[in-house]
Order: sequence, then C-alpha cells, then structure tokens
Amino acid sequence: MHLRYMSLLCVLLVIKAVLMIEVILHAGIGLGPDEAQYWTWSRLLDWGYYSKPPGIAWEIWIGTQLFGNNELGVRMPAVVIGFCLPLLVYRMARNCGLTPQTCFWSALTIALSPIGIMSSFLAITDGGMILFWTATCTYLAGMIQQNRTPNYLILGLLIMCGALFKWPIYLLWLLVLLSWSLFPWLASWRILLGCVVSLLALLPSIYWNAEHEWGTFRHVLATLAGGHAAPKVGVILQGNLFEFMGAQAAIVSPILFVLLVLALVRMVKDRHSVPVGVIFCGGITLVILTMALVVSFFMKLQGNWAIYAYPSVFVVLGWYGCEALEKGKRWLYAGVTISVLACSFVFSLPFIQAEGVGSQYPIPYRINPFRHNVGWNQLTKELLLAGYDAQQDFLFGDKYQMASILSFYGPDQKRAYFLNLHGTRKNQFSFWPSMAQEQVGKRGFFVVVENMPHLAKAQPVLVDTTQELLKEYFKEVHFHGVVPLFWAYGQMVKGALIFECVSYNGLQPEGAMLY
Repeated sequence: MHLRYMSLLCVLLVIKAVLMIEVILHAGIGLGPDEAQYWTWSRLLDWGYYSKPPGIAWEIWIGTQLFGNNELGVRMPAVVIGFCLPLLVYRMARNCGLTPQTCFWSALTIALSPIGIMSSFLAITDGGMILFWTATCTYLAGMIQQNRTPNYLILGLLIMCGALFKWPIYLLWLLVLLSWSLFPWLASWRILLGCVVSLLALLPSIYWNAEHEWGTFRHVLATLAGGHAAPKVGVILQGNLFEFMGAQAAIVSPILFVLLVLALVRMVKDRHSVPVGVIFCGGITLVILTMALVVSFFMKLQGNWAIYAYPSVFVVLGWYGCEALEKGKRWLYAGVTISVLACSFVFSLPFIQAEGVGSQYPIPYRINPFRHNVGWNQLTKELLLAGYDAQQDFLFGDKYQMASILSFYGPDQKRAYFLNLHGTRKNQFSFWPSMAQEQVGKRGFFVVVENMPHLAKAQPVLVDTTQELLKEYFKEVHFHGVVPLFWAYGQMVKGALIFECVSYNGLQPEGAMLY
C-alpha cells in the first residue's frame, strides 16, 4: 500500500514542479528584492554574509550554474525543495505508525498548502532551513515511536546543514530537551556530541564576521531588540498579535489552519491513545507557536518567523482527517481545493491586472502580493533608453533592495552600488568595494522605484530632494523622468525615477553605525 500511495504522491509532485517552472518562466513574477540580494551573494561566494549564513548563496550558485543567471536558475533549487518537503512529511507520518492513506494526505496537504507551494517558488533562506528541520523531525519521530534513543551524531549533522541557512533551527535542541520528560528514552549524554557537531555550522559565519565588524551578530541582536525604530512613549505592548495570527492563517490557508487547530485540540484531548510520534509532531508546533504568540504581544513579528513550526503538524492534520474525525477527508479535500484555487488566483494577479481582465471590477493593485516583484524586466530597456552604457557607467541606489534589483535586472548584470544617502543600517553592499573605490570620475545612474498612489503624491518633493542630495557627490545631476514599470487596467501603478549623475567626486555619506 505504501508503494502505491508513494507513487501517486510522486506523480502529483512532478506535475506540481512542472507547473511551478511554468509559473517562474511565464507568469511575469520577477525576483523579489531579497531573492535578488541573495543572487548577488551567489556571484561572490563567501563564508558568510551580513544578514544570513552562506547556505542560500551556495544554493542559488548551484541553480545558476545549471540553469543560468536568470529567474529559473535562481529559483530552481526551491522547486527541488518543494518536491522533497512533502516526501519527508510522508516519511514522518509513516515513522509515527500511521496508515498509508494518512501518510499520503499528510504529504499532499503540505504540498498544496501555501507553505508547500511558495517553498517551490521563492528562493529564500526559509526553504533550506525548513527542509532540514523537517528531516530532523522525521528522524526524531521515528525514534520516539520506536522507543529508541536517537543517534545524536545524525541529529547534529542534520541541524548543522539547516543552520547554514537560518539559525532558528537550533531551537530543536531545546525541544529535544523538553521532550525528555515525556519520552525518557531520548535522554543520553551523547546529545553533547550532537550539539558540538551542529555548532560547526557557525564556523563559516564566525570566520566571515571576524573580518567584517561582527556585522551578522550585531544585526541579529539589533533585530531581536526590536530594530532601530524609536519606541512609542507610554506603550508597553507594541506587538502585532492579531496581524501575526492572520498571517499564520494565510500561510496555511484558512480551512487547513482551522483543521490544524482542531487537530491539535483533539490530539491533546486524546493524548493517551494517540501514537507518541504524533504527540511529538504536534508538540513541536504547539511550543513554537505559543512562544511566537507571546512574543508578538511585545514586538512585531514577521509572518514567516514561525513558519518552520508547520511541517510536523501536517502529520497531526493527516491523522485527524483520516483517522480521528468522521468524514474528515471531505474537509481535507475542501481545504486543499481552496488552497490551490487561492494560490492560483494569487499567481495570476499580475497577468489579470496587466491585461485588464475583468476591468469592470478591477482588483486594487495594493492587494497584489507580488507588487514588489513585477515590472523589473522593463528596467533594462528604460536604462538603455536613458543612455546607460554597461561598459562605461555604473548603477546605484540608496537601499540594498534597489541595488540588488539593479544588479540582476540591469544590462549585463553588473553589480550595482549602495549609496547610503539617508543613514540607514548597513547591509551586504556596505562590505563590498564601494563607488569611492571603483567609480571616481565616472557617470552613474541612480534609480528610485515607487508604487502608486505614493508615487503620485511624493514625486515632486522626491525629485527635488533626491537631486539636492546627489549634487553633493556628482558634478551634474539630470532627472530623466518617471518611466512606467507596471500597468494595471491601463494605468501606471509602478514607476522608476531615473537620475543621470555625471562625474562622481569620490565623496561618501558619513558611515552609519546602525546594524
């Protein structure tokens, strides 16, 4: 039976992978600023980077070596991760002693949830960490179900691999220690060996940071402290609890999220008859989400900060829908169907808006989740029309996001520069050769991109202010106007302001010490 269900799952995952490749190639959804930034890292492979460990850069380097420096090359490793993740969840459910049908539904629901679909599309650090997090939980669930002490060397190696992408995977050690009281056969002094092995993943970042102001660790500490925004006077609870909870429902999809909550409640209620492996899988999610919800009272959390909590709970969902809830598979069908329809709609939004489909009932551009991804291919043409010569000139922006986008979508994909006009925090571009080191006396093109309606409201002031700021660093500054990047229902909703800056004098803004 397992062979039959596994074969069906693999067929469905292949179909999904092919569809995701089609979306990458033809949906008009370009790289997001973070994806473009990670691509710039992959062009200069190193032991570490300013805000993240090196895993994502190594991952993208492999993809671009195989498929080229294009969107498919950047995102192809994500397609592979999205293929492997449901297979691990299937194995996790099987390790918990669940039926082949339950294993299949556990895997299928995560594969076709927003988590599974986006993990097959976006080249971000979450993907690699979640893959190894899930692999670790899969191994642990099997050991717990069999009342066996795990090989902590294997555990340490898996966590080490995940930590090359994001460090929150080290929370697994805390979860293992907490599990000792429920599953005493996990206890072993060999956990120290596993911890030491997993910490080897820090060595590349430590090596890089020792030569770069310990920037990564200072950045992480600043982020955990709440960033650089000034606290509101008299306000104690400055979090975003309800916004964070809404993001969790969107990450899983509404029906599946409700089913997950009900599954966890049922698991706790029937804990004496539920397989211990399932208890472990659900317990991981309960602990992480509870911690995240408490923290969200006091500081703002991004919706994806607890995303690694979910893969294991899909095992609980499969158990609940197939074995614990009467007619539960109907709800699983409904949840998966709505998730697929919702994701299909989201991926089609750029096409719908650009082509004016259903113009009698226009969809507001501001609700397009890919508004930061669309229109970038237009940049190449507009820069060339403005007179940019990739052999003689350079590109720069006042944000690392814009510098990254210009690096990927600029003609010839030359690395752009970051000029910190507004004293914002440092970023990876701050640690690479600067304009002052490489571009003195040359002509640069400065680009600012804004969406409507902010573009229309801020344009006059933005143009004058930007020109005044740039004149301190260049002999002449010429504004080439606003060029359209994306149209929705016949109206420009995203535009780029291009400034031609002649003869860079080598000056730089005072170095900001924010991390």
